[in-house]
Amino acid sequence: MFYWNRLYQGNPNKMELAHLIPAYQPLPFPLPVWLMQILLILGFYLHALPMNVMLGGGFICAALFYVGRNDKSSYQFRAAKALAMSLPLFISFAITQGIVPLLFLQLIYGPAFYTSSILMAVPWISILAVVMISYYLSYIVIYRVLKNNHDEKTATRASLLLLIMSIGFALVGYIFSNNMTLMLRPEKWLALYQASPNGLNMNMGETSLIPRYLHFFVASFAVAGMTLGCFGLYMRKRDEQFSTWMVKTGSKIFLAATLVQIPVGLWFLKAIPPEYAANFLGNDMPATAVFILSMVLMLVAISASSISMSSGNKTAFLAGLVANALLILTMIINRHQLRLFYLNPHVKPDLVTVATQWDLLAIFLVSTVALIWYLTWLCKLVLGAFNKDNTNPTSSAAPST
Repeated sequence: MFYWNRLYQGNPNKMELAHLIPAYQPLPFPLPVWLMQILLILGFYLHALPMNVMLGGGFICAALFYVGRNDKSSYQFRAAKALAMSLPLFISFAITQGIVPLLFLQLIYGPAFYTSSILMAVPWISILAVVMISYYLSYIVIYRVLKNNHDEKTATRASLLLLIMSIGFALVGYIFSNNMTLMLRPEKWLALYQASPNGLNMNMGETSLIPRYLHFFVASFAVAGMTLGCFGLYMRKRDEQFSTWMVKTGSKIFLAATLVQIPVGLWFLKAIPPEYAANFLGNDMPATAVFILSMVLMLVAISASSISMSSGNKTAFLAGLVANALLILTMIINRHQLRLFYLNPHVKPDLVTVATQWDLLAIFLVSTVALIWYLTWLCKLVLGAFNKDNTNPTSSAAPST
């Protein structure tokens, strides 16, 4: 960083971006770049699903607790309790699965990512504190607040704590969006460092920051709505009316959030450089193909959720669920393609020597399978607790996990 001041002091207009971007480490890559990019995309996909549930689900859960605060046997209160009980698990999933894409991002695009992280070091490192506090609040709700009598005061307190928790996670997402956009804009780095060399920078002047952030924020409500509907499907044999209500309500939330996503997505497309937007609209065939597929999947998801919203139809809901899961994957691929459009002129991972370490890859894959098995076991454990708790929906006992 100090090199920047010495090189460009008094002459920032003659800055050459090649001098600002650090070189790769002298060690070779352990895997081919194409394989690491696939693992980055898949890893982020496995992170994005629980991340969306914990963010949008927290806000939805807070709202349901508040609406159902006067009746602990109401559908709103019961649904809120089910979501609240599962949130710590989804948070754990999101944090655990977030390690993989973050590591591959650092490995492939380290020269850009590490620089942007240093420029905003203070807000970036503060993520740890915010995540820990928000994570702790989710446990307070289910093991402290909901242990008390399920009266109006208890529900209101749970709603408030979940709202604070969700705002904390929303702040984490905003800081991440700042870093993910700043790493794409090396032409801003010197000016930001000169403005604050102590790591107090953010990328709030970026035109695509707000629509990019809202694109993910609104999506979290859609995914959380689908999750609520999945809870309803699980309850179908034990309480058909409650199950139908959850499927309908989850579909309504999904549909509303997806419809809001349309203008937000158009805003995001308009906010990125025109040449990059054109790549998604015909100038780049792979990017265009994925973008068109995402639009088709969105229409399928909207149509299916419209049916399940009005009728609670299981088949329609499952069709919307699958379409939405594939839609999220296509959006993540488009997101990665946009990163390549920004960084290809500046960061060249393909030029780094590759010395494939198949033994490490095997260990990584075995560990991944073991982790997925473990998380599946945890899901079954939570579903068992959910089943036990809903056997007597008027019980005031706290949920167990």
